[in-house]
Amino acid sequence: LIAFSLLGLVLASCVPGGTQPAQGWSGITLNDGILYMGSMDGKIMAVNPSARSQNLSFPADGEWEYPITAPSGGGLSCSQTSASVAIYGTPAVDEALVFSGGYNGKVYALNASARSQNLDFPQMRDNEWFYPKTSEVIGAIVGSPVISEDAIYVTSSNGKVYCLDKHFGDKKWESDILAKKLWSTPYIEGDKVYISTFDGHLYALSAEDGSITWSFAIAYPKIGFVSSPAVYEGTIFAGSFDGNLYAVEIGESEPLWNFTGGNCFWAAPVVSNSTVYAGCLNGKLYAIDATNGTELWSFDVGSPIVVSPILVDDSLVVAAESGNVYVINPKTGIGERIRNPGNDNKPTINALVQASPCAQEGIVYIRGQDNCLYALDIEQGRVIWKFPLTTQ
Repeated sequence: LIAFSLLGLVLASCVPGGTQPAQGWSGITLNDGILYMGSMDGKIMAVNPSARSQNLSFPADGEWEYPITAPSGGGLSCSQTSASVAIYGTPAVDEALVFSGGYNGKVYALNASARSQNLDFPQMRDNEWFYPKTSEVIGAIVGSPVISEDAIYVTSSNGKVYCLDKHFGDKKWESDILAKKLWSTPYIEGDKVYISTFDGHLYALSAEDGSITWSFAIAYPKIGFVSSPAVYEGTIFAGSFDGNLYAVEIGESEPLWNFTGGNCFWAAPVVSNSTVYAGCLNGKLYAIDATNGTELWSFDVGSPIVVSPILVDDSLVVAAESGNVYVINPKTGIGERIRNPGNDNKPTINALVQASPCAQEGIVYIRGQDNCLYALDIEQGRVIWKFPLTTQ
């Protein structure tokens, strides 16, 4: 039920007659000491964690914000005037360029230097662009863009995968229609692009031209994959609406194994050292043997898990949708909750968590659905600062 309510939230965002404001669940990317994310009021933001720890005025060094809007009468605008666009995917960053997809059906490349100077967009001499380059749009973009060499890969709600030139935004190819909607984030490995679909298919596409090189279909009709895929040592892992996590060897037509949880596996699994770590909507994080699907341990966080866990040094960090954050030993499954700094009876950050976190040097960064950015020190087990992303 939670999975379908989340789908309904997306459908209501920034569509004609929709009642939900543009929000989104954009995760966080860290590049060269700067955090990049989409805010709930439709901005791409660059945040300097050093400046935030000192509580400096925004924007400080390396910080900027750029609002993504849909112009009057353009595509999926919420009204006849310009409206903020929901950003669901996590930005991808390569050197000075920040890539993001909007629910308005546009892909954007932003130059950090140009945005920090608040120059008109796009600054083409700084390799800024948007796609499509006309007033047209592709389907709403929910998955995150992925960078590989000189290309950007993105899925669209029109059921296609797009490959765009990283520097200029020119379309290299678009795939055939793979499903009615594509909301998953592509997984790139070698010369293949891996995709999971709501209608129960896994695909391997050629990164060169988008042609299908392999496909797999769940045996049960009309049961689709809900999570984005992960690939590890020739096997693709993805969660489905039937409450199973599937492991399929690439090139095969039958699953290697499937693991049944108490609900859907909404978030993409994480695989490390032959162990699959998968959060479930039943509130449990499972550690599963990647070779045979045997459960190694489970940890109950008390509420649905809708974001992937992350490995931080020798620990596994998982954020429950409730806002509680746990630090777990990935080998034993023993863990503890990071406490709320103001009230131990409240969740760790006292806000819903539906956006993917990131970490560096023992600090985990989480964007809550209260449109605030939180920094948590894993070794100390505490929240060290909070920054509102609504800056005006």
